[in-house]
Amino acid sequence: MLRQNIFPRVFTWYVTLGALFSLSVSYSADITVPVTVTNRTAHYLHVLINKQSFTYVAPGIAVRTEVKTDGVIIQAVYSPGQGRPGAFEENYPTTRTETSDGTSCNSDGSCESTGPQTTTTPVPVQVELFPQNLR
Repeated sequence: MLRQNIFPRVFTWYVTLGALFSLSVSYSADITVPVTVTNRTAHYLHVLINKQSFTYVAPGIAVRTEVKTDGVIIQAVYSPGQGRPGAFEENYPTTRTETSDGTSCNSDGSCESTGPQTTTTPVPVQVELFPQNLR
């Protein structure tokens, strides 16, 4: 009888741990970075952010989206019917990697070597499109 009562509790505990672990793994793999593109021209633009399309972006308007941390490609052209040639395309990094020398010092002035460490952090992307950007 004791064995029957313990099994459901242990099983439920393992299922709960498995669900929490899978959520933490999927969350860490799906980090997104905000991207903002602002139209600073006097004309309407078509903007592509990693192939996501924003059509007829009015002058002075900003479009916002989120992308995965593997980089972003921003493209823009003047919207049709305005008689304006010009295009813009740039790649932007969405992460910053910093490497430290691996030395940590205490308040008493003693230092110890811990080995080089690399830290990668997400970086928001903000782009303003002026007429000189669209060539």
